[in-house]
Amino acid sequence: MVSNLPKIAIVGRPNVGKSTLFNRLVGRKQAIVDDIPGVTRDRQYGQTDWEGRYFTVVDTGGFVEGKDAASLEKQVKDQAWLAVLEADLVLFVVDARTGLTPADQAMAQLLRRETKPVFLTVNKVDSPQQESLLGEFHRLGFKDTLPVSGETSRGISDLLDRALLRLGPKAGGEFSASDLKLAIVGRPNVGKSTLLNALLGEDRAVVHERAGTTRDPLNILVERGSRVLEFVDTAGIRRKAQSEGKLEKISVLKAFKAVDKAHMALVVIDAVEGVTSQDAKVLSYAEEKGKGILLVLNKWDKAPPNATLKNFKERFRENFKRLHYAPMIAVSAKLRRNIKNLFKAIDQLHDNYMRRVGTGELNRVFQKAVAAHPHPVQSGQYVQLHYLTQTGWGPPTFVLFCNRPKMVKEIYLRYLERVLRDRFGFEGAPIRWVLRGKK
Repeated sequence: MVSNLPKIAIVGRPNVGKSTLFNRLVGRKQAIVDDIPGVTRDRQYGQTDWEGRYFTVVDTGGFVEGKDAASLEKQVKDQAWLAVLEADLVLFVVDARTGLTPADQAMAQLLRRETKPVFLTVNKVDSPQQESLLGEFHRLGFKDTLPVSGETSRGISDLLDRALLRLGPKAGGEFSASDLKLAIVGRPNVGKSTLLNALLGEDRAVVHERAGTTRDPLNILVERGSRVLEFVDTAGIRRKAQSEGKLEKISVLKAFKAVDKAHMALVVIDAVEGVTSQDAKVLSYAEEKGKGILLVLNKWDKAPPNATLKNFKERFRENFKRLHYAPMIAVSAKLRRNIKNLFKAIDQLHDNYMRRVGTGELNRVFQKAVAAHPHPVQSGQYVQLHYLTQTGWGPPTFVLFCNRPKMVKEIYLRYLERVLRDRFGFEGAPIRWVLRGKK
C-alpha cells in the first residue's frame, strides 16, 4: 500500500455515526450512510487536508464482540482492529443520544491498552445544550473527550486542530497519487474482493460467502516498480429487478461511478458459470465509457476438467462479437494462482490503452486498407476517404477525413478497426472514431 501520510482511524460500535463523521472529515460523500447498523464493512480510506497539512482518514465497520470466528461480523471487527493497529491516532466514536453502553465500555478497555493517542469522540452533539450528555462518558477515562456532530459539522474544526497538534510533524505535505486506476467489477459473488486480496497479497477486503458483502467502493494504492496502481473493489452489479433495497441500489450506482472514474475495468467472471447476460451488460458499460477492458476468469480451480481458456475465448467472441478485442486471463484468486501473469496483463493493457501511432505509419496502413476494400457507393454517391490521424489515447481516438462523413457506414469503421488492431495491437482498448468532412 502506498501512502506516507499519517492515518486517523475512526472506530466504534455500529450506528454511532462513524461514516457520517468520515464523510465530514474528508469533505465528500465517499462512504454510504444509512440508519441500518452494519452498512460499512471494509476499511475505507480517504485522503484530506486541514490548514495545509495532509493526512488519511480510515472509516471502519461497527465493532461487535462475541461473534463466531467464521462470521461476517467477526471479519468486520478484525478489519476495524487492523485500522487501529496501523493508525497514528484513533477517534473512538460514541453516540451522545444513546448514552454509554456495555459495548462502548468493552471497546474502551481494549483501546486503553494502546500507546497511541485515542480521542473519545462523542458524536451527535448538535447544540450547546446537549453537551451535558458528555458526563457519563468521562467514566471511560480518556483524557481527550470531544463533543462533535458529524451531521452538522459542529466541533469538527476543534477536533482537527487538536488531532494535527497530536500528530505533530507526521502530517504530510501532499497526497499520494496513482498513475493507473482500475475498477474491479462484476456480478455478486464472483470473487472480486478475494481477487483484490490476492493482488495485494494480504486480507485487506472482507470476504464472505454471503452475496453483497462489499458495499462501499474500496480504493487501495499499490506500488509496482515505478508505477502506482489504484485498485477499486466494488459492490456486485445485478439487474435492477433483483436489487434488494436502497443500500444495494446505492452500492450498484457507486460501482458504475467507479468505472466512470477508472482508466480500466477488470471484469471478473465466474469460470464455473461462464459469461452471463449480466456480465455482458457490465462489459458493454465499460466499453461505452471508453475504458480498457480485461476479463478475469476467476475460480479456475473449480472449472470443469475439460475446460480450456481457448474454448472460453472462442465462445465469448462468438456470443459477444462487439467485445472481441477484450483479452481474457484465468486465475484462482482464492488460491492466488496466476496473479503474477494478471499483473503482466494489466501492464500490457495499459500500454495498448495509451498507444500512439505516428500519422505517416498510420496512413500507410490506412491507404492499403482502403485500396483493398473501398467504401461502398451510397445512393449513387461515392464516399472518398482521404486520410487518418490519431488525436487521442486512453482510449485511442482517430479522426477520419472524408468527403461525406454522414454516409460512412458503421460496418466499414468496424473493418478499419480490425485492420488497425491487426497491425498495431490495441488489445483490450476500445477504439473511438471522429468523422470530419474534407473536399
